[in-house]
Amino acid sequence: MARKNKVSVSQPQTHLDVCVPGPFDDPPEKSSLELETSILQEKSLSRADLAGRTIDLSLFAAIRALDVILGSLWDRLTTASNSARLHAISKSTPPILFCFSAATIMHAWFYSPSRLPTTYNHWISTAAELDRRLVLALRHARYGTWIYGKDTGMAPLLGSMCRDYGLPESYGDPAKTCPVPCELVHMGYGKSCEKHALIRFGRGWLFAAKMYAPLQMFVLARNARARRRPGNLMRISWDDILRASFDATRSSAFLGAFVAFFYYGVCLSRTRLGPKLFSRKSITPQMWDSGLCILGGCLFCGWSILLEHPKKRLEILFFVLPRAAATWFPRRYLPEHRWKEHFAFTLSAAIVLTAAQEAPKRVRGVFGKILHSILKID
Repeated sequence: MARKNKVSVSQPQTHLDVCVPGPFDDPPEKSSLELETSILQEKSLSRADLAGRTIDLSLFAAIRALDVILGSLWDRLTTASNSARLHAISKSTPPILFCFSAATIMHAWFYSPSRLPTTYNHWISTAAELDRRLVLALRHARYGTWIYGKDTGMAPLLGSMCRDYGLPESYGDPAKTCPVPCELVHMGYGKSCEKHALIRFGRGWLFAAKMYAPLQMFVLARNARARRRPGNLMRISWDDILRASFDATRSSAFLGAFVAFFYYGVCLSRTRLGPKLFSRKSITPQMWDSGLCILGGCLFCGWSILLEHPKKRLEILFFVLPRAAATWFPRRYLPEHRWKEHFAFTLSAAIVLTAAQEAPKRVRGVFGKILHSILKID
């Protein structure tokens, strides 16, 4: 039999190599940390064989261990110097870290969603209530397939949005309109950026209240049950109800402000304040919509943490900080590197468990109290 000559054909890396991106296609993530298909084929692995399913747990342990170590060093420094400036820095650190974490997560949600867990991506999308077509337009602007002043075939993307919200279709055509007006970004809530921010605050508050109200009622009932004496009925005072209602309202205001600040930060950057501070020659509308306006919203939204109670700020920080750290590492990696994660988790867990037994106050927050109650030896 004659032997057939094999012809090597280069496989496309993204859909952009085989077709012009359509208006409803997600552009490829240029900064994605996912392993390339060629590496998997070389090692005869599928994506299901990759390690990294426990990366979130390992990062949670690592963040907690760092808090124990750095907190111990900081306490020694503040005790030795007793400086008012150091105490002020200590109080301002959680809000600043939260702002940094929130900005990292929101920026990843826009441009590198593969770096976040799928469920977390879905939760952010539900809270943001942002039209999918607008997200795609901003992503295409960043990756160079949405260009002001050129017809790249992307006009139908926001053109359909304009029809849905009763606006001229030319508002969504990058070849005719530069920049896209904020009225389209507001998605039917009018021209005023301030009015849109207030509406977003109300919708965000309602979204959060549906989560926080039942949680506060559960905590209220649990505390009342713990205080109940044998043979007596469980009683809940009006003061307890008002306090729980206030806590739920305050926490809902935090999340509502987070959503509102993000939207308003985008509008401030791209149309309201940014073009007044910088000329169109130095920073063009293309530059604003290809990343700078999103960066403005990311940096602004985190300051909503100041509306939350100082004690709860720390709990929220410990919730978001590991997720922000996860965007710096690949979510799935080669099995041969699994030992690195095992070593980091083992060392971190040892530090946290040792602190929980010998210095319980060093493991802060509700997690520290639970851990200490489990490990407490009478």
